[in-house]
Amino acid sequence: KESKWIYDELVAHISSDENIAAGSAHRGSQIFTSAQCAACHRNGDVGDSIGPDLTNLTQRFRRKEILESIIYPSHVISDQYRSKTVITDKGRQYTGIVAAGAPGEVVILQQDGKKVPLERDSIEEILPSRKSAMPEGLIDNLTLQEVTDLFTSQPPKTLTAMRQD
Repeated sequence: KESKWIYDELVAHISSDENIAAGSAHRGSQIFTSAQCAACHRNGDVGDSIGPDLTNLTQRFRRKEILESIIYPSHVISDQYRSKTVITDKGRQYTGIVAAGAPGEVVILQQDGKKVPLERDSIEEILPSRKSAMPEGLIDNLTLQEVTDLFTSQPPKTLTAMRQD
Protein backbone atom coordinates (compact mmCIF):
# COMPACT_ATOMS: atom_id res chain seq x y z
CA LYS A 1 0.00 0.00 0.00
CA GLU A 2 1.35 3.39 -0.92
CA SER A 3 1.20 6.23 1.61
CA LYS A 4 -0.74 9.38 0.81
CA TRP A 5 2.36 11.25 1.98
CA ILE A 6 5.46 11.87 -0.08
CA TYR A 7 8.17 10.60 2.24
CA ASP A 8 10.85 13.18 1.30
CA GLU A 9 8.41 16.07 1.77
CA LEU A 10 7.38 14.82 5.21
CA VAL A 11 11.03 14.31 6.18
CA ALA A 12 11.80 17.90 5.23
CA HIS A 13 8.79 19.12 7.20
CA ILE A 14 9.51 17.22 10.42
CA SER A 15 13.24 17.91 10.19
CA SER A 16 12.54 21.61 10.55
CA ASP A 17 12.83 22.70 14.18
CA GLU A 18 10.60 25.65 13.28
CA ASN A 19 7.80 23.34 12.10
CA ILE A 20 8.15 21.10 15.16
CA ALA A 21 8.09 24.18 17.41
CA ALA A 22 4.67 24.97 15.91
CA GLY A 23 3.39 21.57 17.07
CA SER A 24 1.50 20.84 20.25
CA ALA A 25 2.74 18.10 22.57
CA HIS A 26 -0.72 17.95 24.15
CA ARG A 27 -2.44 17.36 20.79
CA GLY A 28 0.38 14.96 19.86
CA SER A 29 -0.36 12.87 22.94
CA GLN A 30 -4.04 12.76 21.98
CA ILE A 31 -3.15 11.74 18.41
CA PHE A 32 -0.84 9.02 19.78
CA THR A 33 -3.97 7.45 21.25
CA SER A 34 -6.50 8.24 18.49
CA ALA A 35 -4.18 7.11 15.66
CA GLN A 36 -3.95 3.68 17.37
CA CYS A 37 -0.24 4.03 18.31
CA ALA A 38 -1.12 3.39 21.97
CA ALA A 39 -2.76 0.06 21.09
CA CYS A 40 0.74 -1.44 20.75
CA HIS A 41 3.28 1.15 21.92
CA ARG A 42 3.93 2.79 25.26
CA ASN A 43 4.86 6.47 25.50
CA GLY A 44 5.43 7.42 29.13
CA ASP A 45 2.57 5.92 31.08
CA VAL A 46 0.19 5.77 28.08
CA GLY A 47 -0.31 2.74 25.87
CA ASP A 48 0.50 -0.96 25.69
CA SER A 49 3.94 -2.54 25.70
CA ILE A 50 3.55 -5.28 23.08
CA GLY A 51 5.41 -3.17 20.49
CA PRO A 52 8.55 -1.13 21.15
CA ASP A 53 8.42 1.42 23.99
CA LEU A 54 8.55 4.88 22.38
CA THR A 55 9.15 6.89 25.57
CA ASN A 56 12.80 7.70 24.82
CA LEU A 57 12.63 7.16 21.06
CA THR A 58 13.87 10.64 20.13
CA GLN A 59 17.01 10.07 22.20
CA ARG A 60 17.89 6.99 20.14
CA PHE A 61 16.67 7.86 16.63
CA ARG A 62 16.40 10.89 14.37
CA ARG A 63 12.95 12.06 13.24
CA LYS A 64 13.70 10.80 9.71
CA GLU A 65 14.32 7.26 11.01
CA ILE A 66 11.15 7.35 13.11
CA LEU A 67 9.10 8.53 10.13
CA GLU A 68 10.57 5.79 7.95
CA SER A 69 9.48 3.19 10.53
CA ILE A 70 5.95 4.61 10.51
CA ILE A 71 5.54 4.85 6.73
CA TYR A 72 7.47 1.66 5.90
CA PRO A 73 6.99 -0.54 8.97
CA SER A 74 8.29 -3.71 7.29
CA HIS A 75 11.63 -2.26 6.10
CA VAL A 76 13.50 -2.80 9.36
CA ILE A 77 12.03 -5.03 12.04
CA SER A 78 13.80 -5.83 15.29
CA ASP A 79 13.95 -9.57 15.99
CA GLN A 80 12.21 -8.82 19.27
CA TYR A 81 9.14 -7.52 17.40
CA ARG A 82 9.23 -9.66 14.25
CA SER A 83 5.85 -11.05 13.26
CA LYS A 84 5.25 -14.74 13.07
CA THR A 85 2.54 -16.85 11.48
CA VAL A 86 1.05 -19.29 13.96
CA ILE A 87 -0.74 -22.34 12.56
CA THR A 88 -3.02 -24.22 14.93
CA ASP A 89 -3.75 -27.94 14.97
CA LYS A 90 -7.15 -27.08 13.44
CA GLY A 91 -5.49 -25.34 10.46
CA ARG A 92 -6.24 -21.75 11.53
CA GLN A 93 -3.55 -19.15 10.83
CA TYR A 94 -2.79 -16.00 12.81
CA THR A 95 -0.04 -13.53 11.97
CA GLY A 96 1.37 -10.99 14.40
CA ILE A 97 3.70 -10.52 17.32
CA VAL A 98 3.77 -13.63 19.49
CA ALA A 99 4.04 -12.88 23.20
CA ALA A 100 3.72 -14.92 26.36
CA GLY A 101 0.24 -15.05 27.80
CA ALA A 102 -1.16 -16.80 30.84
CA PRO A 103 0.57 -20.05 31.81
CA GLY A 104 0.30 -22.50 28.92
CA GLU A 105 -0.75 -19.92 26.33
CA VAL A 106 0.63 -17.38 23.88
CA VAL A 107 -1.00 -14.18 22.68
CA ILE A 108 -0.79 -13.00 19.08
CA LEU A 109 -1.08 -9.25 18.50
CA GLN A 110 -2.51 -8.91 15.01
CA GLN A 111 -2.20 -5.90 12.66
CA ASP A 112 -5.74 -4.81 13.48
CA GLY A 113 -4.80 -4.52 17.16
CA LYS A 114 -6.72 -7.63 18.21
CA LYS A 115 -5.06 -9.95 20.69
CA VAL A 116 -5.68 -13.65 20.10
CA PRO A 117 -4.86 -15.97 23.02
CA LEU A 118 -3.98 -19.55 22.03
CA GLU A 119 -3.20 -22.60 24.12
CA ARG A 120 0.39 -23.69 23.46
CA ASP A 121 -0.81 -27.27 23.00
CA SER A 122 -3.04 -26.20 20.08
CA ILE A 123 -0.12 -24.73 18.07
CA GLU A 124 1.09 -26.90 15.21
CA GLU A 125 3.76 -24.57 13.80
CA ILE A 126 5.20 -21.06 14.18
CA LEU A 127 6.81 -19.55 11.08
CA PRO A 128 8.71 -16.25 10.70
CA SER A 129 7.00 -13.48 8.72
CA ARG A 130 8.61 -10.69 6.70
CA LYS A 131 5.70 -8.36 7.30
CA SER A 132 5.61 -6.10 10.33
CA ALA A 133 2.77 -6.42 12.80
CA MET A 134 2.51 -2.63 12.51
CA PRO A 135 0.02 -1.79 9.75
CA GLU A 136 1.00 0.47 6.87
CA GLY A 137 -0.88 3.71 6.36
CA LEU A 138 -1.39 4.59 10.03
CA ILE A 139 -0.71 8.28 9.43
CA ASP A 140 -2.57 8.50 6.11
CA ASN A 141 -5.67 9.86 7.85
CA LEU A 142 -3.71 12.56 9.69
CA THR A 143 -3.34 16.15 8.57
CA LEU A 144 0.11 17.72 8.26
CA GLN A 145 -0.54 19.56 11.53
CA GLU A 146 -1.46 16.29 13.26
CA VAL A 147 1.74 14.63 11.99
CA THR A 148 3.67 17.63 13.33
CA ASP A 149 1.89 17.32 16.69
CA LEU A 150 2.63 13.59 16.82
CA PHE A 151 6.33 14.26 16.34
CA THR A 152 6.13 16.93 19.04
CA SER A 153 4.49 14.65 21.60
CA GLN A 154 6.37 13.71 24.73
CA PRO A 155 5.15 11.43 27.49
CA PRO A 156 2.65 13.40 29.57
CA LYS A 157 4.04 14.14 33.04
CA THR A 158 0.70 14.80 34.68
CA LEU A 159 -2.76 15.75 33.57
CA THR A 160 -2.15 19.27 34.94
CA ALA A 161 0.99 19.66 32.83
CA MET A 162 -0.93 18.53 29.73
CA ARG A 163 -3.63 21.15 30.30
CA GLN A 164 -1.05 23.93 30.36
CA ASP A 165 0.19 23.11 26.85
